[in-house]
Amino acid sequence: MKGISKFISMIELAREQVQYGYFLAGVTRQETSNLAEHHYLVTIIAWMLCEYINREEKFINTDEVIKMCLVHDLGELFGGDMSAPLARKWPDLKQHALAFEQGNFNILMSLLDPAIACTVKDLWTKESEHATDEAVVAKIADLMETHFFLEHRGIQNEQKDGFYLNHIRPLVEKIIHEQIRARANEFFDDFEANIKNKGFTPSQWIME
Repeated sequence: MKGISKFISMIELAREQVQYGYFLAGVTRQETSNLAEHHYLVTIIAWMLCEYINREEKFINTDEVIKMCLVHDLGELFGGDMSAPLARKWPDLKQHALAFEQGNFNILMSLLDPAIACTVKDLWTKESEHATDEAVVAKIADLMETHFFLEHRGIQNEQKDGFYLNHIRPLVEKIIHEQIRARANEFFDDFEANIKNKGFTPSQWIME
């Protein structure tokens, strides 16, 4: 049980760590989410995706996808994230940010029993490297949560649309399994038909 309580206590910081990388997308400080909210919503999206993918036959390991989502941004716990547009414009800065995240992640892992830390690190690494279909689905959920958030906040600009078209939807091509890839494309088609560039929509559906 080495460090479990300390690790959980440390993870509580996710409530306080603001995702300030949204600022360049036009989101104000008052509108930003925190790391805990992001992790929760990414996990919900990923779970629903897995349920949809596996609705007739099990094609993807839901347990692994969910665990990847729960740990994917732990390296941001002590300093937040870097804006995606900034990272694309200056990739050398992104390398420094990744090194910072790796250091933060290592600090967290040092609190855990080595065997548990190894399991968490393996999931974290797979997700960051898009090493499996499970990792790609987790990454799709991660980036789509960002896009749903921007829609929720009514953010409309070329940067948002370009990020979706050039960096989110193309992730489907990294999926190896044909059935998983097909279901992921169906998800994106549904998003584009019902959510994309429509702003905040839940109240419309409730009142229909």
